[in-house]
Amino acid sequence: MAFPLALAIIAGATAYSAYEGSKARRDAERAQKQALQQQKIDAEAMRTEVAKQTAEYAKQSTSLQQQSDIARQQFDAAQLQYKENKMAMEQKAQEVQAAVDEERRKAAASEASALKARTRGGRRLLLSQERMTPELGVESISLSPGVRLQ
Repeated sequence: MAFPLALAIIAGATAYSAYEGSKARRDAERAQKQALQQQKIDAEAMRTEVAKQTAEYAKQSTSLQQQSDIARQQFDAAQLQYKENKMAMEQKAQEVQAAVDEERRKAAASEASALKARTRGGRRLLLSQERMTPELGVESISLSPGVRLQ
């Protein structure tokens, strides 16, 4: 009788072990399915978040590109204004230099003609320093060099 009892105990223990093993396997499968489901949910949430960040980065990129374009246009406008101002200043400098050169030329010509008149013409009345108005001639009558009648 000990044998059937032992057999029953072993069979019961084996059945219990098989039941516990089956239960553990089912629990592990359920836990694995839940873990896989949670991974899918997490992956979808991550994809959604990445899509949102990508859209935000695209907006920021567009905004930065527009700012860059505006800055480039302002820079180009400033460069153009600088070139125009530089050309205007160079033109003005050339005009001033030309006026100065013309004044020098006139002064040199006047000085040269006065020198020529003094050295070659003597003290003739029309070239004399006593002549008050060159257009009208001598206003005072000169008796001799250095003596005048009013």
